[in-house]
Amino acid sequence: MKNRPYRNSTQLSGCRQRGFTLLELMVTVTVLGVLLGLAVPSFTAAMRNNRIVSQNNEFIGALNYARSEAIRRSSTVSVCSSTNGTSCSTTNSWGTGWISFVDEDADGTLNGSEVVMQVSPPVIAGFTLNGDTGLTDVRFGGNGILLTTSPTGNFLLQKTGCTGLNARQISIAATGRVSTKKFACS
Repeated sequence: MKNRPYRNSTQLSGCRQRGFTLLELMVTVTVLGVLLGLAVPSFTAAMRNNRIVSQNNEFIGALNYARSEAIRRSSTVSVCSSTNGTSCSTTNSWGTGWISFVDEDADGTLNGSEVVMQVSPPVIAGFTLNGDTGLTDVRFGGNGILLTTSPTGNFLLQKTGCTGLNARQISIAATGRVSTKKFACS
């Protein structure tokens, strides 16, 4: 048997120490910081876009629901802006919420015996939803046709102080068809 020279404990175990050097760690952290710096702004823009799309779809869904209920019931169904969910407001600011109800007398206001079908909360904080001047309610007849005094109803959904974010214009044709158009804020 050969004489082996004395070895310390790390040599005896046969294992080599592994890990990151301080330089490797600093390079990794720097690259990660640059990547996050590039990704966060686009992620923020995507979140804002998803919020406006969600709010747009919620309002369009309420209008389409009211129209389909008018056809199903063969009676007038109205949607009006509401601050409390129990009565119609007299402003064209729809951002405070809205209600859908069976409008037995087709006057666009919720009276004592009329049934509320849907109550919607205010729009997401930081967004506004306004109708054309004087557009405080939308009425659909039993055939789905728009009965509101103006021939069409237009709404503008946008971020408060809108700069660069896409806004939405929601329109209701005289036939009752609801559509939306995307455009850049001015």
